[in-house]
Amino acid sequence: MKKLLLITGIFMLLLTSCRDIVNNVLDALPPFNVPFSTTLTVPFASVSTTTYTRTPEIPMNINLDAEIKANNPNFSINNLKSVKLSTLSLDYVNSELGTKLDVIKNARIYVKAPNQAERLIATAYSNTNPNTITFTTTDDEILDYFKTSQNSLIIEIQASEVTADQITMKMNSSFKIKVQL
Repeated sequence: MKKLLLITGIFMLLLTSCRDIVNNVLDALPPFNVPFSTTLTVPFASVSTTTYTRTPEIPMNINLDAEIKANNPNFSINNLKSVKLSTLSLDYVNSELGTKLDVIKNARIYVKAPNQAERLIATAYSNTNPNTITFTTTDDEILDYFKTSQNSLIIEIQASEVTADQITMKMNSSFKIKVQL
């Protein structure tokens, strides 16, 4: 009986190892980054420095099927195995009254898609930089948000001072994509 258990255990170990090797060999398309950038103008009105103000949704509408096929026509959205936000930053472009990004003390970025709950994917705390806000990403798996091209981002902002202005920013982000047969 002990021999049977030992043989079964060795067989399962080999089977699992072989599956990993096959998956690595079949991973003919190495992970790649899909950039997304947009310029957005946000009406910025803060009467409190303790609460967060939410921006309207920022449509991304990233068509990962097209991005995947551009890298290798043998793959499609059906082969998508992983999507993670790898970088995100906001760069100051201009504002009507001269307000810069240091008016934003803290910020949170959420991803949204149909039939999915909003999910926090990046944060920036204690910002003092007037020109760029660099976010820390959560490294969470967000695959389900990209099975459709109807995806968007939402920004929540906490101000460092009471202010009212309209700020134009450029959002630069990159999503790490993994595709496998």
